[in-house]
Amino acid sequence: MNNGEYWQKRFELLEQAAHQQGVQCYADIEKQYRQAQKQLEGQIAAWYQRFASNNGVTLAEAKRMLNAKELAELKWDVNQYIQYGQENAINGTWVKQLENASARFHISRLEALKLQTQQSIEVMFGNQLDSIDSTMRNVYKSGYYHTAYEIQKGVGVGWDFSALDDKQISKVINKPWAVDGKNFSERIWGNRQKLVNELNNTLTQNIILGKDPQKAIDEIARKMNTSKTNTGRLVMTEEAFFSSAAQKDCFTELDVEQFEIVATLDSHTSDICRGMDGKHFPMSEWKVGVTAPPFHVHCRSTTVPYFDDEFDAVGERAARDEETGKTYFVPGNMTYKEWEKAFVNGDKSGLQAVNSDDTIKEKEPSEAFQQIQKACEADKVEHRPVQKLSQPLSSDEIIERLAGGDMTKGSCSSLAFAYIGNRNGLDVLDFRGGSSQYVFSMNSNIKKILELPGVNGSITMVKKEISGTMEVLNNLVLNKEYYLATGKHAAIVRRVDSGVEYLELQSKFQNGWMPFDRYGSMAATLNKRFGCRKTVDKQFGKVWEKSVVLMDVESFNENTEFEQILGYINTAVESQKKGVTGDVK
Repeated sequence: MNNGEYWQKRFELLEQAAHQQGVQCYADIEKQYRQAQKQLEGQIAAWYQRFASNNGVTLAEAKRMLNAKELAELKWDVNQYIQYGQENAINGTWVKQLENASARFHISRLEALKLQTQQSIEVMFGNQLDSIDSTMRNVYKSGYYHTAYEIQKGVGVGWDFSALDDKQISKVINKPWAVDGKNFSERIWGNRQKLVNELNNTLTQNIILGKDPQKAIDEIARKMNTSKTNTGRLVMTEEAFFSSAAQKDCFTELDVEQFEIVATLDSHTSDICRGMDGKHFPMSEWKVGVTAPPFHVHCRSTTVPYFDDEFDAVGERAARDEETGKTYFVPGNMTYKEWEKAFVNGDKSGLQAVNSDDTIKEKEPSEAFQQIQKACEADKVEHRPVQKLSQPLSSDEIIERLAGGDMTKGSCSSLAFAYIGNRNGLDVLDFRGGSSQYVFSMNSNIKKILELPGVNGSITMVKKEISGTMEVLNNLVLNKEYYLATGKHAAIVRRVDSGVEYLELQSKFQNGWMPFDRYGSMAATLNKRFGCRKTVDKQFGKVWEKSVVLMDVESFNENTEFEQILGYINTAVESQKKGVTGDVK
């Protein structure tokens, strides 16, 4: 892979990660819109039901003042709204309006409805602002650090730089960047006021024209959908900007002198992004919308460092820092977590400082990795490199792509490792069978995987497999996933509020999360599905202890050695040995 291809691949993955944060934020906002719309429909329907005569409400009736009982009920609601606003830092102007309403002795029926419906809108937009603010902070911070990580890993040397603090991030987030001079917070409140005005006008016009209340509900739903679409554009454009801003600020911090545009080339790529793809500029010419992304709404272009001659710009920076003793080798297989610990948090234990006569070397693979690799090579297991998933998958999505009737001699262990890979963003399939299945079913190799750097877990020696495993399972951290190998079976397990569950991936009938009392009780399931012994294993007058291996699924994240090991499991779609003729083993 040449220099340009390396940067393009790594920074496209960063763009995908940032884009996914924007997508998730918009998904949360869509849910907020649905909840608000449901509230509005209920409020309008209840209002008409209460005050309508002959299936309608005239303007005069709508302007009639609430009676004492109705006013008391409304004021109770308004005081609840005020309390919510104070506790959740909702729009101060709206809280003031509510306080004024609470002090009034005369409020019309229509005003009461508008107060109720606007409260739903205010809450929704307050939640929107929180969601977008949190997402943009994460996009900027994550983009900044991951950009530094990729550059330092790419050139093989790393040095200290100032860690970001909340004050710095707030300064970036709150600064207007578009031509209208508004930041995203001001745009959100602008959208809010527009929707409130449209909502109030719709209600008033519906009453004046004597229309059915469903007409108002339908029109408000249409306007809510338009507002939601506008918010979606805002989220994705702001995400693109702050992702780009993070790269720019990090490039500047690391003395990158030139940057190159990389467009996401597909059927949706705009003409402007196609035209900009591959162009490079000096950092002094960075201008959003002109030489740097985003170039338009929903822009997916990103930037990469551009070097004329094998990383000279960064190399010079590293050489200048040698005198301070703050330049270190960054091995190509260093994980992001290891890099963050060293260069953001300052713990450089185990890192080698750069000397003038040094050459950059890869970090020596761990002993555990080398032994697993030797075992695979000894059994002539083919290695199929693993790629990153284009976007994170849910547990259900992973189950759907992995599971099926097992036509091998028993791929429970390798399937569980494939699940771990997918859970941590790696595109891995299994049901290869043969020597691959054999290698990863061996207890000695399973224990070697636990010895990989960064993997958290335990080996518990028990005399009675069932009771010993039950104790391990009942002490799992709530809502965390683990790899479990016990008896004659391996599976992913978790403890949730309803109890302990295991993941079935080998059935031709039903796959997914299963309760541990599926066979009547946890003990019965461990015996019948996991093959655990009910009694001790006593031979030659000695009780032989058995091992219960447990590994934290999350601890495998960004583990490059585990990623390489998964290549010995990874299977082509057409080569998977699964189907209706296979079943659990």
